[in-house]
Parts: sequence; C-alpha cells; structure tokens
Amino acid sequence: MSKEIVSQKQASAVIIMYTLGSTLVLGAGGFAKNDVWLAILISILMSAPILLLYCKIQMFYPGKNIYEIFDSVFGKVIGKVMSLVFIWYSFHLGSLVIRNFTEFIVTVSLQKTPQNIVGLFMIFLCIWAVRAGIETIGRWTAIMLPVTIFVIFAVTLLFAPLFNFKNLKPVLYNGMGPVIDSAFSVFAFPFAETVIFLAVLSHLKEQKSVYKVYFLNLLISGISILLVSVRTLLTLGVPNISILFFPTFASVRLINIGDFLQRIEITVAMVFLFAGFIKISICLYSTSIGIAHLFRFNSYRQVVALLGLAMSILSVIIYSNTSEMFDWSDKIYKYYAFIFQVVLPGITFIVIEARKMFSRKRKLQQSN
Repeated sequence: MSKEIVSQKQASAVIIMYTLGSTLVLGAGGFAKNDVWLAILISILMSAPILLLYCKIQMFYPGKNIYEIFDSVFGKVIGKVMSLVFIWYSFHLGSLVIRNFTEFIVTVSLQKTPQNIVGLFMIFLCIWAVRAGIETIGRWTAIMLPVTIFVIFAVTLLFAPLFNFKNLKPVLYNGMGPVIDSAFSVFAFPFAETVIFLAVLSHLKEQKSVYKVYFLNLLISGISILLVSVRTLLTLGVPNISILFFPTFASVRLINIGDFLQRIEITVAMVFLFAGFIKISICLYSTSIGIAHLFRFNSYRQVVALLGLAMSILSVIIYSNTSEMFDWSDKIYKYYAFIFQVVLPGITFIVIEARKMFSRKRKLQQSN
C-alpha cells in the first residue's frame, strides 16, 4: 500500500483546526480574568521553543513518525516503552476531547440525551474519517478551515456593539502570578498538544515545511484564540464568565442585529463540533498507528474501530460530572500533560544530540 501524502496547506489546516478544537468550547486562560489577553500572548511566546523542539525531532528523522523515531533513538525495548507512553497520551487526550464535546452538546442542547449515545455518534464519524486516511482528513479540513476562520471573525464583528472595554480593567490587579499560571495552562492546552503531530507529519509531502506548519499554526490559532477570549471577556465580563461552563457559546446568544439576525449560535456550534471532530480523529489516528507499530499489524485500519469504541467508553467513565471535568482541565491537566509534551520530547532530543556527538567523536578517532 502506497504511503499517504499530505500537502503543506492540508497539514496546516489540520493542525490549526486541531489546536482550535475544544479550546473554542472550553475557552482559554480564564484564571487570569481581566488579563486573559496577556496570558494568551505569554503562552504563545512560551510555546515557540517547544514547537521548535518538535520540528527538530521530526527533521532528524524525516519520513518517520514518533513511534519509529523512538525505536531508532532508544532501541527496540526502551523504544516500545516510550511508544506505550505516547500511545496512552493520544488515547487519553482523545477521550478527554470526546467528553468535552458530549458535555457541551448535552448541556446546551440535548439535556435528556445520554452522553454515551452522543459520544458513540461522534466516534463513529471519527472512525470513518480515520479509516478513510489522513489524506481525506486533510482535504476536508482544508475546505472547512476558511469557513471556521470566517465565522470567528464575522461573529467578532457582530459583537462590536456589545463590547464593554471597562471589562479589561483593572490590569494586573492580582499581579503576575495568575497570569503566568494561566499562560502555562494555555501552553499545555492547546498549543503543546500539537506534540501529537509527531505521529502525523511523517506524511508531509516536503519534510522541510514542518517548520511552516507548526509556526503558521501558532500564529493563526493563537490570534483566533486571543480574539475569541477577548471577545467573550468584553461581552460578558469576568463575573459572568466565572459562573458559566461554556461562556464562549453563551456569549453568542447575545447577538441580535435588528429582528433579522439573531439565534446564530447553531452556526457557531457546528464550527465548534467540526473542530472537535478533527481533534478526536487526529488523536485516534495517532493511537491507531502507535498500536499497529507496537504489535506489527499490517495496517493501522485494523484497530481503528476497536480503539475508537474504547476511547468513547473511557470518555464516559473518566469524570463523574461537568464540574469535575472543568476542575481537571483547570487545575491538574497542565502538570499531567507536561510529561508528554515537554519531558518526553525533551529526553528524545537530548538522546538524539548525544548520539550525534558520540558519532562525530568516533569518526574523528577513526580518522586519526
């Protein structure tokens, strides 16, 4: 079977949509309150070095995914252990995103529908997309991304009459502590979650464009998240944001232009759901190729359905209620994710550099 290939445009579209993913639903940097804009800007700066690290790892082994890189760097035994850790993160992250969106759907629209039913419908679509292949996902996302960006900017313009710039004050009332804490949260969710793409970008047509893919994503998704967060703050204010589970969506309900443009939240919800669909699909894809690599299956497609259903089941049992989901997201996730987003790639990069250094020394000794 020929290897799937995605263009730079398609890869950029997928990674941007993935980064927006559940961030559009849950929001970002809320703990910073009035200073959310500053927290997001700092998180973008914090993310640049780690994204550069991901790019360098990919460029050391062009055409290989992270599981193949682990085997090459650490050997068969330790490489398999590292792969298992990365597979768990992909699988767990996919379950978390499914739960984010089932909570969103059930809370804002289908209150009497069981979450497991909603989750099953979502995962069936994701299983179909992943089995269709990364090329198909890339093509669809390249079409939908401009629509998503247009909706974000159009809704922001419609909000303009409702903006209250007093909601930005007082600046740094509680000092830099909450801002740095929120910046770390936004770094972990969503920017550093793109570590998952080390399992995907081996399909990139031109491996050198991995830098463009990662940093174009940081720019576009960063601006979009900043815009959505500031828009919500200017519209609702900190007191309302702090008591709402999904403030971004709730704020859209306030738009009412005359008597002809109102109740547009269904359009926004559809954009949210497509972004979530892409994020879940990428997590499922990463998990599937990892399991296929680990157990030497002929194709990752053999395990997609089973892993997708398992992901859906975990999403149901992972939290007992909505409040617990938000507590995990706000207080624990950033520390948990640090292991997979920073420590794991950091160790990999150090070992790669150490091996290169020893290799150069050996060649010098042999030449002498």
